[in-house]
Amino acid sequence: MNDLLTDADLCVKCGLCLPYCPTYTHTQNENESPRGRIALIQGWAGQKLAGSEALFGHIDNCLLCRSCERVCPAVVPYGRLIDNFRSQSRPEHHSSVRVSLIKKVAHDQKARRWAQQGLRLYQSSHLQQTARLLKLPQLLRFQALERLLPAHSQPSPAIKSHYLATTPQQGTVGLFVGCMGEWLDQETVQAAVTVLTCLGFAVHIPTRQACCGALALHDGDQATAQQLADTNISAFGELDLDAIVSIASGCGSQLREYTHLGFAHKVIDISQFLSQVGDRLTTRLKPLSKTVCIHTPCSLKNVLRTEQSIFKLLQHIPELNVIPLPDTVQCCGSAGSYMLDHPNMARILLNAVLDRALQQQPDTLVSSNIGCALHIKAGLRERGVRLEVVHPVVLLARQL
Repeated sequence: MNDLLTDADLCVKCGLCLPYCPTYTHTQNENESPRGRIALIQGWAGQKLAGSEALFGHIDNCLLCRSCERVCPAVVPYGRLIDNFRSQSRPEHHSSVRVSLIKKVAHDQKARRWAQQGLRLYQSSHLQQTARLLKLPQLLRFQALERLLPAHSQPSPAIKSHYLATTPQQGTVGLFVGCMGEWLDQETVQAAVTVLTCLGFAVHIPTRQACCGALALHDGDQATAQQLADTNISAFGELDLDAIVSIASGCGSQLREYTHLGFAHKVIDISQFLSQVGDRLTTRLKPLSKTVCIHTPCSLKNVLRTEQSIFKLLQHIPELNVIPLPDTVQCCGSAGSYMLDHPNMARILLNAVLDRALQQQPDTLVSSNIGCALHIKAGLRERGVRLEVVHPVVLLARQL
């Protein structure tokens, strides 16, 4: 409790964060702002406010986009503050069924395999089309989860634990695919392997790697988050690696904040890693006469703070017109499991992002975080807009 108050007391309530907070921007409610939430936490930690449903609601409405951290002159560790509050107040409120289900799949390999097989049956047998036609997801209150499911595709080749460099070897990296990469984003995993090995890097994908722990941490379950961190540290620590490359910026931001500094300092987002060696790509890439719009996830912008890496990387593709979304565009509303429990606010934020993106009339939209990509794809499908959404490394692999 003292640590909670120590972090909260750093806030001087200047309000410079207010214009950058998505929930405050759309509600104009002080309780939905960073300083408002910090004041509520101070009242609760100081035993001046009871742990009411309203109080927990205002804190849970936070997306943890951490835009406020980036502009805070007092350097308040807002993300740590919210996570610690949720951990300490966890006995007083519980996870929703949707979040509990997604955590089970994310944290348990056996559950994930069952879910993968069930998804394949659900989509290949036309059950998904029928269920959506009859609006069964809405009736069963699983629409927020079901809408995120990707389109049916044929299974990709099984992911191996080790890939040799296909050109003279420049180094060895570990690839963090997380709990959802192999299941929901196989194209990105295969593309990452293709590009990295083409650039001369041997790639290890440890089979023992687990979820990064973000879902558990942001749900207040610090014990589970630490167990998952220990598993990943052990899995990658057995290998002699130059870097640990993450294909999802949300996972990468969590890995970079592990307390094991020997591990954390090796973690790098794949776009940042490739942008550092991108000159080797230029002569290998075929031209692509298309317009690409870049969506920058909050984790890349506000935690990793390497948002320019995607733009620099894609500029290596000849004839490609690359357009980033304006800095004024806020969080897309995905925010891990946020879109499951707060669908209304998530939809408001998503619509603002889609409106700006579609104004650019792109041929493709790229996003470097799987949660954001699934959320954006669902929003486009609900609008009846056919626009491909891929990870930037997929574009690179296609042009090799």
